[in-house]
Amino acid sequence: MLRRVATRRTAGVRLPIAVLAMTVLATLSGCGLLGGDDTTSSSGSTGSTGGVEKAKVKVGVLPVVDVAPFYRAIEQGYFKEQGLDVEPVVMASGAASIAAVLSGDVDIAFSSYPAPLLAQSKKIAEFKIVADALTAKPGHIVVVAPPNSPLKKPTDAPGKKIAITARNTMTDLAPMSVLKTQGVDYTQVEWREMSFAEMIPAMERGEVDGAVVVEPWVTTAMKKLGAVPVFDGASGPTAEMPMSGYVAIGGSGKFATTSPNTVAAFQRALAKAQAEATDRTKVEPMFVKYAKIDQETAQLVTIATYSTSLEANRIQRVANLMSEFGVIKGNLDVSTMIPSSTSNK
Repeated sequence: MLRRVATRRTAGVRLPIAVLAMTVLATLSGCGLLGGDDTTSSSGSTGSTGGVEKAKVKVGVLPVVDVAPFYRAIEQGYFKEQGLDVEPVVMASGAASIAAVLSGDVDIAFSSYPAPLLAQSKKIAEFKIVADALTAKPGHIVVVAPPNSPLKKPTDAPGKKIAITARNTMTDLAPMSVLKTQGVDYTQVEWREMSFAEMIPAMERGEVDGAVVVEPWVTTAMKKLGAVPVFDGASGPTAEMPMSGYVAIGGSGKFATTSPNTVAAFQRALAKAQAEATDRTKVEPMFVKYAKIDQETAQLVTIATYSTSLEANRIQRVANLMSEFGVIKGNLDVSTMIPSSTSNK
């Protein structure tokens, strides 16, 4: 059953989460104090070497296209095949999702990568990446502008007002990387923070010259505003950049450490659904039902790559990008964030 709930922030995480929410709001928009007892299963999950330690798993998700395979895995019974009863908990934002997994209100949280990577670098908690979600393809994250905007090409960007969801997210890191590669002074761009839903009206009113949007907002902006692409955020140094994934908390007594069989079962079920996501007919209904996209838009949305394996070297690219622009101080070794139960295939 799908629920929207309020986040409970415990005293132990209140301050770091406040800081996190201000600095690393996840790029893909869309908390949980839930009732019910955790159920332990002694029956082995399909393909596992032992029974799942925790059969009922709460997963914080956002209403975005990235999680379409997750919902397909629920609807097709793939999690149940692995001995799991997965409950999606819809979050208001990526920051809320991270807050919920930190407080223990959910076991696993979906998030754009910069938020958990930054939190890991600050040692807020021991984050573990449970599964990779989506890798950008051309057309997934795009800098767009209204037809009458002075922002026509990358070299026009300095001095222009461009909307992003928040600083230090993929919405500013990806375009800055592309601009830097093209020799454009990205430091002169005036980034304006707002939600994706606010970006189209802001462009209509002339408050911003353009916006960095991800699907389905790319398609929506083109339909509603006649927006035109200025440059692609998944090109050059950011081509095929991992965008988002599912994370949990490890360490003594924490879910990712105490439930390795459960994590492995979750990975197998999700990978099965993500492997099927190359077929539009299997994910478009999830776009409409859970990301609240109309049918016409769902048929036009660029479908990025849904990962079927978890590879540290790929996600390391995100950490390196964050280090390049000073978001992460020093180097972060993503391989330490991959659970020992993970089998890269």
